[in-house]
Amino acid sequence: MFCSMRRKLLASLFALVVCASAAPRLTSAAAQRRRPVRRAAAPGASLNRLYDARVAQLGDAYLRGHYAFNPTEATAAGLHEFDARLEERGPEAVAGEARRLRGVLAELARLPEWRLSPDARYDYLVLQSHARARLLELEDIRVWRRDPNLYNRLAAAGVDNILKRNYAPIEQRLAAVLARERQIARLLDEARANLDNPPRIYTETAIAQAAGSVEFFERVVPQMFERAGGSGLSAARRAEFHEANDRAVAAVRAFRAWLEGDLLPRSNGDFALGAENFRKKLLYEEMVDTPLPVLLREGERELRETQDEMRAVAEEIAPGRGVEAALQLLALEHPTADGLVGEARADLDRIRAFVRSAEIMTPPARENLAVAETPEYARSLSFASLDAPGAFERVATESYYYVTPPDPAWTARQQEEHLAHYDRYTLTVTSIHEAFPGHYYQALKARQSPSRVRAALGASSFVEGWAHYCEQMMVDQGFGGNNPKLRLAQLDAALLRLCRYLVGIRLHTAGMSYEEAVSFFMREGYQARTNAEREARRGTLDPTYLVYTLGKMEILKLRDEWRKQMGDSFRIGDFHDRLLSYGSPPIKILRMAMLGDGGAGATADGVQATAEEAKPVEFSVLATGTMSAREGARAVELITDEAGWRRAWELIGGGRPLPDVSFDTRAVVVAYQGRQSTGGYSVEITGIKRVGTVLAVSVNERRPASGDVTTQALTSPFVAVSIQRPPTGATVRFADERGAAQGPQQERNTNVRPRARGAVRRRRRRY
Repeated sequence: MFCSMRRKLLASLFALVVCASAAPRLTSAAAQRRRPVRRAAAPGASLNRLYDARVAQLGDAYLRGHYAFNPTEATAAGLHEFDARLEERGPEAVAGEARRLRGVLAELARLPEWRLSPDARYDYLVLQSHARARLLELEDIRVWRRDPNLYNRLAAAGVDNILKRNYAPIEQRLAAVLARERQIARLLDEARANLDNPPRIYTETAIAQAAGSVEFFERVVPQMFERAGGSGLSAARRAEFHEANDRAVAAVRAFRAWLEGDLLPRSNGDFALGAENFRKKLLYEEMVDTPLPVLLREGERELRETQDEMRAVAEEIAPGRGVEAALQLLALEHPTADGLVGEARADLDRIRAFVRSAEIMTPPARENLAVAETPEYARSLSFASLDAPGAFERVATESYYYVTPPDPAWTARQQEEHLAHYDRYTLTVTSIHEAFPGHYYQALKARQSPSRVRAALGASSFVEGWAHYCEQMMVDQGFGGNNPKLRLAQLDAALLRLCRYLVGIRLHTAGMSYEEAVSFFMREGYQARTNAEREARRGTLDPTYLVYTLGKMEILKLRDEWRKQMGDSFRIGDFHDRLLSYGSPPIKILRMAMLGDGGAGATADGVQATAEEAKPVEFSVLATGTMSAREGARAVELITDEAGWRRAWELIGGGRPLPDVSFDTRAVVVAYQGRQSTGGYSVEITGIKRVGTVLAVSVNERRPASGDVTTQALTSPFVAVSIQRPPTGATVRFADERGAAQGPQQERNTNVRPRARGAVRRRRRRY
C-alpha cells in the first residue's frame, strides 16, 4: 500500500513538472507589469499623511494671503504677481486681514497636532505663531495707527525692491513701478487718516525718514531707472516714468510737511508696548516664553561678564588705560568715507577663505553678493545691513551688503564719530555678521529648505541670532590669529547688543525713558552720544531688538547640548550645516528638530514617538463645580493667556470674581466632564505629567450609582487648575489608565468660546 501511494505521489509530481514546462513563459513586458503584493498601509499612517497634506495646503494658502496683504514684502520674497499693488492700510483692509488670520488659526485648531509628522508639525507651529503675531500687531499694538515710519518704508521700499533686481525686462518692471508710484498718494492719505496720537519720537523719526525718502525718489530712483535699462526705452515711456516719479516726490514731500506741521504737535502717545504686549510679541514672533524677570537677569549677567572680558583684553592693547582708551585706539584705524565700500569688499575675501579652510560650514555652491552704500531712505536707523534675494526669487539672485557712509551735511565731528564706528576690526566683525558666514550664507541656505513656510517666515531671533553668534564663533575658531584688537571689536559688538537687549525690555516694560536709554548706552556700552541716540531711538521703534543676544545665547546652548549628544563625532561644520538646513524658524523649532526636545512626530499608528520620560507637573486648584455653561462632550483645554482665561471663566465662573493668574509664569488647565442629564457627576484632576510638549491629565470622574437620588437637572462638571507655564507649543490630553496621553477625540487644545443656545451643531470636519 505504501509503495502504491508512493507511485501515485511521484506520478502527480511528474504531471506538475510537465504542466509547468508546458506553460507559456511570461514575456519581459508582462513580467514588468507584475508587481509584488504590498501590505496595505496602516490606517493611522494614511490619516497622518492626510493631516500633513492639509498643513501643506494651509501653508500655501497662508503665504498667498500674507503676500496679498503685504505686496512689497512679496516682491522682496521673489513672488512678483503682486508687483503692481501697493499696501492698503485703511480700516477695512486691516479688518479683512484680521478676519483672514483668525480663520487660519481656526483651521489649524481643527488639526490634531499630535498626529503630524515632525516636518509638518514644525510648519504648523510656525504658521500658528506667525498668524498670532500678525493679529497682535494689527489689533493690539496697532502699528498702522501709531507709527508713521511704516508708511515711509512702504512707499520707498515698494519701488526700491522692483528696480534694484533684474528679475524681469525693464518694460515689465517699469509697469510695476508706475503702478506703485501712482498709489503712493493714496497710501499716504490712509496714513493721515489712520495715525492717531503717535509717540512724539516716532513722528520725529518719520520726519527724518521722509526727508530721506524725498531724496530717494528725487535723485536715486531716476538713477536706478537708468541703470535698470530705462535709458533704452522710448521717449514716451521715459516721460511716463518721470511724470509718475515727480508725483511720488510731491506726495512724499507733502507728507513730510504734514508730519511736521500737523502730526508732530499732537504726537503725545507712549512708545512703550507694556509688559503683556511685549511678552506676547516675544512668544508669538520668537516662540520665547521665558518670563521677563528671568530674561533681565540673564542679560545683566551676560553684560557684566562681557564687560569683565573686555577689561582683560583692553589690558593687552592699552595697559593700565582701560576699555575706552583701547577702543579709541581701534577707532583711529578707520577707512575714509570714500573708501568704506572698498574696505568692506576686500574684507570679504579673507573671511570667505577662512570659512572654507577651517570647515566652518559647507559654503553655498554659488555666490552673488555686491557691496554698496545704504539707500538714503534707510540710513536713519542702519549702520550696515544685508539685502538678500527672497526665498522664492529664482531669476535675480544678487544680494547687497549695505554700509552707511556719513551724511555730508553732518559736522566734521559727527562724521568722524560715525567713521570711528567702522574701524577696520569692527568692519571685519560687521562683514562676518552681514555676509560670511552670517546673513548672506544663512539666506542662501534658507532658500534650499524644502519647507516653503520655514523658508519664508523667518524668526528674527534665529536670523539675527545666527549672524551675531557667527561674530564670536569665528574669532573663537581662530579667525584673525588671536588678535586682541579683533577680539575687543567682537566683544564691543556683543556689548552693544546686550545693551539693546536690556534697554528694549526696560523701555517697553519697566518705564525707562529715552534719555535714560541714551545714558545707558553711553555708560554701559561705551557708545558716543550720536550712536547712543540712534540706538535708543531704534529701541523705541523696535521693541524686540533684544533678538540678537537672545538668539545667540540660545544657539550657544543648543550647540553645547548637540556636542554632548554627538560626543567624539561632533564637528562644528556639521552642526552649522544641520542648523541651517531647516529654514529660518524660531530656535524652539530647531531644538525640536535636532534634539527631539518636544519635537517628536507621530508614528504610523498615531502614537507619539518620544524618548523623553514623563515629568510630574505640580498644580493647584483654582475652581471646581458642576454647573458650568459649557455645552458639549468631555474635554480638556490648556489656557496660556488672560483673554482665554476670561472666556473660559465666563463658562465656569458663575458670576464669581476671576481668579488672578500671572500668565508670565503660569498657565491654566480646565477639565470638563461634559453635559450630563442629572446631578451626581463630578470631576477632579488627580495628576498631570509632561512628555516634551504634551501634557497628560489624569482625572477621577464620579458618576451616580444605580439607585442614587440625584438632582433632575442638566449639569456640566468642571475643574480648573493652575500649573507652571509649559513650553511653547504645548498641547494637553486626557491620560489613560497608565497616565499616558490619549488620542485627539478626547482633547481640546483651543480656548472654549460660549455658544449661543439653539445654535445648530455643525459636524466637525476632519482632514
